[in-house]
Amino acid sequence: MTPSFRGHPTVPMLLHLADVPVREENSETVLQRLADAAARLPGVESAGCILTAADGAVVHSAASDGMGKRLTAIQVELGEGPALDSCRIAKPLANVPVGHPHTRTRWPRFAAQAVGVGVTAVTVLPLRYGDSTLGALNLYHGRGAQPPVDVDTGQLLADAAAIGLAHRAMLDELRSRERELSAALNSRVIIEQAKGLLAERLNCTVDDAFDLLRHHARSRQAKLTDVARAVVHDPTEGPFPAPRL
Repeated sequence: MTPSFRGHPTVPMLLHLADVPVREENSETVLQRLADAAARLPGVESAGCILTAADGAVVHSAASDGMGKRLTAIQVELGEGPALDSCRIAKPLANVPVGHPHTRTRWPRFAAQAVGVGVTAVTVLPLRYGDSTLGALNLYHGRGAQPPVDVDTGQLLADAAAIGLAHRAMLDELRSRERELSAALNSRVIIEQAKGLLAERLNCTVDDAFDLLRHHARSRQAKLTDVARAVVHDPTEGPFPAPRL
């Protein structure tokens, strides 16, 4: 990294977007931060972004202002527009003139709305992570085309946000698996405790005690862990009660 680039005002925002898991930010906050940063790029009147699921459905959106919110929401509601197409093809669409006949044919309802609020062109940059496209960043222009260097800067912002979002999703998945493993371990522990107590209580083998627990749970359509917990914590009133002294 050269000293001149290190001092570029975009660099802190790139780092801020990429280290999302450290700050425990949610997806909506990341998208809002991205939209606000993109709106400050030269030639950008407004910005909006979407986050999509694996099936392409939009799950979250954000915008830098009212115009960006309206134009982004229109694409989601109508099911047409540059952001959705960019997500589908996983490629950027730079400086698309919204008043051009081709654009009006391709996205007739979106183009009419964009022209109506003074937008002359739109640039859409995919939020890419590896081979996955997580969403798209919309840059709405009101004065001519955006220079390639600024388009590249916008793509850097989108890529940084995608890194942060992907890492946050990975962290959430790991935490979910950890909770599942912890619950499975706790269930196993209580079942083993119940097997031992029941084997001693009924003077039978541990395997026979387990068969009794399983049959009792199935016959009552109950969870095995619930039956085991009742055996352990309610020895006089639960299943297979101990003799009262």
